[in-house]
Amino acid sequence: MVSGPIHQFHRAEPSPTELAACAREVGERLLADLQQAESASHGWNDEQTGYALVSCAMDRALARLAATGCWGKDNQLPSGELWAVTGAWLEVSWLQHRARFKPRGYAGDFEMFERFWRHECVAHPLGRFFDRYFQAQAAVEAVRARTEQIGAALVERCVRTPADRMFHVVSVGCGPALDVRWALAGLTAERRRQFHVTLVDIDGAALEHAGGHVSALLPPAQVRLVRENLYRLADKPAAVEALAGADFLFCAGLFDYLADEPAQRLLKLFWERLAPGGRVLIGNFAPHNPTRAYMEWLGNWYLLYRTADDLASLGAAAGIPQARLSVGAERLGIDLFLTCEK
Repeated sequence: MVSGPIHQFHRAEPSPTELAACAREVGERLLADLQQAESASHGWNDEQTGYALVSCAMDRALARLAATGCWGKDNQLPSGELWAVTGAWLEVSWLQHRARFKPRGYAGDFEMFERFWRHECVAHPLGRFFDRYFQAQAAVEAVRARTEQIGAALVERCVRTPADRMFHVVSVGCGPALDVRWALAGLTAERRRQFHVTLVDIDGAALEHAGGHVSALLPPAQVRLVRENLYRLADKPAAVEALAGADFLFCAGLFDYLADEPAQRLLKLFWERLAPGGRVLIGNFAPHNPTRAYMEWLGNWYLLYRTADDLASLGAAAGIPQARLSVGAERLGIDLFLTCEK
């Protein structure tokens, strides 16, 4: 076990050298804690002891990293020092490896979100403990909560739509479309006949995956798949047309990666393409996300956080009347929703 106090900072902004030294030190302590946990759990065979010790070790490491006050991409390089020491242990977790190395080229891909939804963990004994720890993070719980909340809102909106009228749903950045699938599973066959969905994503594999699941619940004529660069959506006439007449248009995870100007532009487009009486719903994580240190230092997973006031200002800048705006959250209160009613 590494002994002695963890590296302490007395300045508001530690130097890159100090950060690197701290990350290495944290990595060495984490490694020693994991080695001790392996021994105490008899080679990870004692499930309760092993998971308890791995969780405590991770909690301590993340608290020390958060104490540096280094957030955002400033911690990208020092996090490499942490992985240089402990990477061979950390990467046995399917989720940690996926977050860190981003095989599809972006964070939070559709396969990862499927595993979140199913609470799935890898078979490797230590990897399973790490995956359990990942699955218990507040941000992951919030993603599951927002999926259910959006799904429930879709069900309610569809049921309130007159039975002889089409209900057009658009999901931008749909990923695996778990929210749409959740909603469809809760609707009667009669109500499903009203439900027409347009799924938009940049990842062709995500669209194929989502489309396959949704098409198992709806006739193909009621499902439209649109592959486009989400960051340039406003410049794509065909994609813009696909949004037209939406009764419920939602974008759960994209705005976490958009700066204010492109976010305002995209929100304005959504509002303009919305059918009269329709709803736009935008998701964005709040700055008090308790999982931030884990996401950034372990996964180099960086979000652009917004407060409720920030989201309201975004709506106003997009030309949406204040009386038509409201800001809520999923049940944990860390993934916020801007809702706009036309």
